[in-house]
Amino acid sequence: MGRPGKSKPRKMNPPPHSLFPLGEAGGSRRSFQEAANHAPEPNRDGGIIQIEVGKRRCPDCGAETFRNRCECGTHTVPVFACPRCRREISGPECPHCRVSTTCSQVVSLNVKQEYALATERLGRREQPVSLVKGVKGLISRERAVEEIEKGILRAEHELFVFKDGTVRFDMIDLPLTHFRPAEIGVTPDRLVELGYPADINGTPLTRPDQVVELKPQDILVSESCADYLVRIAEFMDELLERCYQLPPFYRVASRDDLIGHLVIGLAPHTSAGVLARIIGVSRANVGYAHPFFHAAKRRNCFHGDTRIEVYDGRTWMTMPIRQFVAENFDLSRPGIDRLGTYYSDPQQTYLTRSIDREGKPHLRKITSVSIHRAPDHIIRFETRQGRVLAVTPDHAMLVWDLCYLRKIRAVELKEGDAVPVMAGTTVITDHILHRDIVPCPDDRVYCLTVTDEHTVCAEGIFTGQCDGDEDCIMLLLDGLINFSRAFLPESRGGTMDAPLVLTTTIDPAEIDKESHNLDLVSGYPLELYQAALNYAHPREVGTLIDRVENRLGTPAALEGFLFTHDTTDISAGPLESTYTQLKSMFEKLEAELRLAEMIRAVDQDDVAERVLTTHFIRDLMGNLSAFSKQKFRCTKCNTSYRRMVLAGKCIRCGGNIIPTVHEGSVKKYLEVSRLICEKYRVSEYTRQRVMVLDQAIESTFGQEKSQQMGLADFM
Repeated sequence: MGRPGKSKPRKMNPPPHSLFPLGEAGGSRRSFQEAANHAPEPNRDGGIIQIEVGKRRCPDCGAETFRNRCECGTHTVPVFACPRCRREISGPECPHCRVSTTCSQVVSLNVKQEYALATERLGRREQPVSLVKGVKGLISRERAVEEIEKGILRAEHELFVFKDGTVRFDMIDLPLTHFRPAEIGVTPDRLVELGYPADINGTPLTRPDQVVELKPQDILVSESCADYLVRIAEFMDELLERCYQLPPFYRVASRDDLIGHLVIGLAPHTSAGVLARIIGVSRANVGYAHPFFHAAKRRNCFHGDTRIEVYDGRTWMTMPIRQFVAENFDLSRPGIDRLGTYYSDPQQTYLTRSIDREGKPHLRKITSVSIHRAPDHIIRFETRQGRVLAVTPDHAMLVWDLCYLRKIRAVELKEGDAVPVMAGTTVITDHILHRDIVPCPDDRVYCLTVTDEHTVCAEGIFTGQCDGDEDCIMLLLDGLINFSRAFLPESRGGTMDAPLVLTTTIDPAEIDKESHNLDLVSGYPLELYQAALNYAHPREVGTLIDRVENRLGTPAALEGFLFTHDTTDISAGPLESTYTQLKSMFEKLEAELRLAEMIRAVDQDDVAERVLTTHFIRDLMGNLSAFSKQKFRCTKCNTSYRRMVLAGKCIRCGGNIIPTVHEGSVKKYLEVSRLICEKYRVSEYTRQRVMVLDQAIESTFGQEKSQQMGLADFM
């Protein structure tokens, strides 16, 4: 429930401790220790490196440096110049050369000495940690350099920095409106201090089993997140003491000490954080919070040129999503939220193709269209059948998991993964051939909201709609002290996924309208069930149930919520999914079939046949077809060739040429498919399909080599 295995610290790839550039001297790990031993020339002392940093000037003494603070104690300012005529220009563009100004210089730095001085300023006589990681280079406009001391302290506490200078923890969103003190590990007296004097019935809060209504900006963090936040708080206190000569602020030693502290919640590729307060810790490895808090952070989408199919009741139309959103955006009733997202209902009813978890296609209604700010980069996927799709990094993608579909983020989709695609009126399996991260050419991206399954077919590939479910949190003081716009990439969209704006108060009228459909009653009236028997339209029964939409603009929109069904514990259920515990696909298949055999309501033979028809057979057919149409690539420069080069090596760099589809990838599910056909009563048609594929693979690769056996094999 809620994919508990997905919650983890946010890390860049590779994960650095400090935003300090080391260039090629840091090696593949961007290590300060390796850079300190780097010798540019033989018989010279190590540690001298060339790095590109920002050019800054002290406004008091006029000294030029790359540091953020001058030796005289004054904060330096960036110096911008024209890259052609070299004249210093205060504006973003040179008036003579008509090119953008830059703030950059190449300096020779003794990083070994700098690291030793940073260690000394922290009060360490010896190296506190064996490995501190920096970055290869800086891509911000000012090329601002972070102090080495911060990287050393983060490495000591096993923390990693994000691109904006903060430390974050990602968690899956789960909505919560009520809780019991016993479920979150907090005493009633402590909750009274936090502003929870009574339970939902108005009775003073004295017992741990009383039900309490959650405030919109209070959240629960998981135990793993709480432990990580404790390390961040210890890092912040040490940073205040040793770098800023200030008293510590948090003084935390355990999870309980985090209760009452403020954090910033931030959704992927948005620029507005939402203020929240920690009031408890749950055993479930998810982020429990009020539906309003989740709705205030959410956004993600498609590139504007992505083609979709829509049906207006008479004809099917294929058009770019940009065109569809623009033509159907209702200007008479537009909406805009604090994140800069424009949304509206479509001007007329449209249907589009959707898919359920079992891979069955459906026609579903488009309920809203929206326009979003674009991130700096998007991910471009190409399948083996030539389909191309570009989405934002945190867009939900669909992949086959045995005989079912599951959602993962676009950044987690790898080459070779099986994805569902539309071929005519049939859903088939295709595989990701190439995955490239490219700059976003526009400043806007677009999305749809689709009913029921919340999936959509774009460029022939079924994906999730634009409603991600994984956000991050960071300690408020970390965001206020360590975040800087000067660290953010200068490319368009570089400000995405950064807390440029902090929303301190949530207004239900300004957040995503999906949260307005939350019902607030303790039970459903008899008229609702009678209307359901008559198949009444939802609009006809909307007045029977009190919802958030009816309370907007009043204090009742924030409190006084009720619920229809109670639960024993909000953390009940698996704390870690079996899917994350089992590593190989064969282990997962074996566990699924074993479970099917144990449950009387499940036909294990039907489950086995579904695995074959929806996953293995499709994979075998797709891989065999891809093998015959594969390309070849160079292992050194990654150049792609349509067929094997006659020279036997890369004509660009002389590197080794290898195929992109190997025999092992074609045969990987063949043996297990045979075993399923032997063990379970699958249909004769499916059994013959496996036999035909077996013969086709054998004719392509030949029979498997027989292994020489000895006498011991028969004893």
